[in-house]
Amino acid sequence: MPILIPPTLDSHPCRPASISGAGSVLTRALLLLMVLCVIPTSLEARQSDDEPRWRNSAEFTFLLDGGNSAASTLGIRNTLRRTGALGRLRLDGTAIRTDATRINRTAVGTSEDDFRLEEDRDTERSAERYGLRGRYDRDLTERTFAFTGVGWERNTFAGFNSRIVAVAGAGGQWARGEEGEFRLGAGLTYTVQDDVTPDPERDDAFAGLQVTVDFLQQLTQGTEVEVAWVFDGNAQEPSDLRGDLLQSVSATLTNRLALKTTLQLKLDNDPPLESIPLVTPDGTPVDQQILAPLRRMDHSLSVALVITL
Repeated sequence: MPILIPPTLDSHPCRPASISGAGSVLTRALLLLMVLCVIPTSLEARQSDDEPRWRNSAEFTFLLDGGNSAASTLGIRNTLRRTGALGRLRLDGTAIRTDATRINRTAVGTSEDDFRLEEDRDTERSAERYGLRGRYDRDLTERTFAFTGVGWERNTFAGFNSRIVAVAGAGGQWARGEEGEFRLGAGLTYTVQDDVTPDPERDDAFAGLQVTVDFLQQLTQGTEVEVAWVFDGNAQEPSDLRGDLLQSVSATLTNRLALKTTLQLKLDNDPPLESIPLVTPDGTPVDQQILAPLRRMDHSLSVALVITL
């Protein structure tokens, strides 16, 4: 029988379960998002003669290492925005995958003068993360807005096969224009999480609160700083706090190309569990598994080429 040990800062990933209650929640959130997106924009037309603007930014990161060692990393991040006089739609997609290959060489023969070299390659996935997120903001007044959104994420190395978060709330904006914007929002959430290693003491679906901070500033004509912070809390477990902190600086190369440096910190104060085999101090395996929490923080630093359409 697994033994649950207290949280520590060190560990690694593991956890499955079912998302049985997620269907209706996700469906309702998606329908609400779609309804808000297709609301007639006659009021926008009365306030502005301009058509709603669409903008798409795609980021590509690729690394390939070969020879005496082998590794590959592929990262794709895409952001689609629709901006109207009274509303803003944003759709984000992320995919990151890293594979590492260990090369073991063996000399097969009878002596140092009679042998052949054989190579054994073992490829292992060392990082993998996928995510989709949609959010629609609707202006209520010049300084306030309402928003709704839904997001899905998969990161088995952080301990979960699937995490779905639906949110609805309101917020305030203190700047909005070509040179920058600043928005602060708060909303109610419903989360459904399918862990790699189920925690017997935690529910896989719960209500909570979310606080968002969005900041965009044009430093110079070709340099832009963007900060997007999302903080989630579990209403049933006050210690279960999560944060997704994304900060980036982009430098324009041409009208369509830019170079972007991004630092992302993902925090989980009550991380999922990992099932670890128990061994004695002398290394003898024991027929028992220990449940230990993963680390509370994941971080990534990337430099990507951005194509804007």
